[in-house]
Amino acid sequence: MNRLFKKISLRSLLFALAILYLSVSLITAQFELMTKKQEYENVVEQRQRIELEVEDTRSLLEEGEDAVYIERIARERLGYANPGEKVYVDVQSE
Repeated sequence: MNRLFKKISLRSLLFALAILYLSVSLITAQFELMTKKQEYENVVEQRQRIELEVEDTRSLLEEGEDAVYIERIARERLGYANPGEKVYVDVQSE
């Protein structure tokens, strides 16, 4: 009887350890899956931001070739004027 009890007890212990190991493995895998999903979402969001930046840069480059844009920059940043045009500078705002 004692031998049978030890055999059953050893089987039960091994079965319980196997269940415990599988449970811990499953919980660990679920945690890793959640972490990877969050990383993926972050990468997708970062990709979308970069695509928007690329599109903005592309439009600026295309706009930079436009004569109207070049004229506007020359007037605003460099203070240029067309021939015969008078430019007044507000010295009080500076």
